[in-house]
Amino acid sequence: MEMDISKQLHAYEVEYHVLQDEMLDAGPPPDDSERLDKLEKTNVQLKKQNMDLLEKLQAARQKIQTLETSMENFLSRESKMKHMIRSLEQERGAYQRTIERMRSSLPPDTLTDVEMTQIKTGPNGKAKTAAKKP
Repeated sequence: MEMDISKQLHAYEVEYHVLQDEMLDAGPPPDDSERLDKLEKTNVQLKKQNMDLLEKLQAARQKIQTLETSMENFLSRESKMKHMIRSLEQERGAYQRTIERMRSSLPPDTLTDVEMTQIKTGPNGKAKTAAKKP
């Protein structure tokens, strides 16, 4: 009895594999074939779209990196300029204090006899000296 069932199961298994091979060889039914073609076309379009988006993403990342580098350079230059401005303001203050000390060390009656010069800024930003006339 067990032998008959084993033989029958084996026969069914062989028949199942034969039918499965025939189905694979015959291909999908016509409706599935059209559907498969549409899915393949859609897949190709989506792959192309994906590649285009990846290229755009890469370009955008490159642009961001360039802008970040530029920003860092601008901030660095701004910091250096602010430092330079502070130094120049301190230097100007020191010169003004020196001039005031020099003026205060002169006798009061000599200031009227001496021509004082004023520093004026020209249109190009460069200093010009102009003598005050009595």
